[in-house]
Amino acid sequence: MRPAPSSRALTLKGALTQGTIGAIVVVAARCGHGMWRGGTEDVKTAARREKNGRADAGNGRLKTMLMFLSSARPSCKRRLEGVFDWAVEHGWHLQAVDSGYPSAGTRELLELWHPVGAIVDYGSGTGGTDLRPLAGLPVVFSDTDPADHPGGHCVCADSGAIAETAARHMLALDLPHYAYVAFHREKAHWSRERGEAFAAALAAEGRQCAVCDSVVGLPPGRRQKALRDWLLALPKPCGVFAANDYVAEEVVNLCLLLGIHVPEEIAALGVDDNPAICEMVDPSLSSVVVDFRRGGYLSADMLGRLALDRSLPPQTLTYGTLGISVRRSTRRISCDRRRVAEAVEFIRRRACSGATVRDAVAVMGVPRRTAESHFREAVGRSIHDEIDEVRFARAFELLRNPRQSLDAMPALCGFATEVALRKAFKLRTGMSMRDWRKSYIG
Repeated sequence: MRPAPSSRALTLKGALTQGTIGAIVVVAARCGHGMWRGGTEDVKTAARREKNGRADAGNGRLKTMLMFLSSARPSCKRRLEGVFDWAVEHGWHLQAVDSGYPSAGTRELLELWHPVGAIVDYGSGTGGTDLRPLAGLPVVFSDTDPADHPGGHCVCADSGAIAETAARHMLALDLPHYAYVAFHREKAHWSRERGEAFAAALAAEGRQCAVCDSVVGLPPGRRQKALRDWLLALPKPCGVFAANDYVAEEVVNLCLLLGIHVPEEIAALGVDDNPAICEMVDPSLSSVVVDFRRGGYLSADMLGRLALDRSLPPQTLTYGTLGISVRRSTRRISCDRRRVAEAVEFIRRRACSGATVRDAVAVMGVPRRTAESHFREAVGRSIHDEIDEVRFARAFELLRNPRQSLDAMPALCGFATEVALRKAFKLRTGMSMRDWRKSYIG
């Protein structure tokens, strides 16, 4: 029977899964049993953590970083995971503090932990955090406008890379019209940057881009009415890139209200790949997958370097994307191939749960030969290849997590055995899963 975890060690994975980090979440670099109880840490990582923890204990010091953040958003949770990755590697202690924590409480935390520095995650709604108690400490600002922090150290999502990823996906649809819908908040610098970069990427290919920025600064009711009128007047078919998933959700829902077919008349694409939005809207929403985890890691690494050398010059680092999570809102399959569209959606949802070609054919409700022919004609590849695409996308996603056990991956990706996954992965990439992970992390 496994011993109970130390009362000092709260599992990060549990807090992230529940989405309720609360006022303070503590993830200790050393705990009673020298193990992180999240359930996906491999043996080497655990051994390294235990070694680092013993070294810190022997020296009578515990290097602690504070991270001010909001626990409500998936992007914030992924950045927190990246910070935790760095803390594990370097034997540091991470203390996450909810952005609503009062400044008086922050002072108490400083007195208790004596942190070497802090990460302030503005991208998750911490703009109201009182930074005065942090005066004198190294601070890294995450997902903020660098212009707001002259002389500061910042880590931001690369708006240009996000827009270029979106443009490539939209241009592949070969539509006659394209458009961009801005975020409604006036100080959302990233929304403006994404729109400008998206228009520039289209212009480089000889395409024009209509822009809906009349919604900026409006209250919800007036904003949605303005967006409704804009969508009605928009020439169709059109590929609409939205500033983020929240905006894309509004586009899809208003299209439903107006009787505009998605994706046949308007193909909609968001940013952030927030499953709470993308999977709940109908049709499901395609989205640019931003490498938030990488962003968290870069923030922690910058703070670690600042802790060693406070004279480092001001710097802004950026992180990019992991591609597109393609769902129904941009899968433009002709009306006479509705059964194919249903099969594609079934595969996207069920491939990693062990769904087979036979299952997909049953969804289409036609003989297998007919199903295969119609599917290849509409999608451009076989049903089997489509299942593989979904499974490998999941495998790559899991491998980017350095604490994900390789032994657990077959069941999470829909492969019957570990041998089957390893063989398929080697055939597809030319390397083992372990080597692929090393190349990604490196």
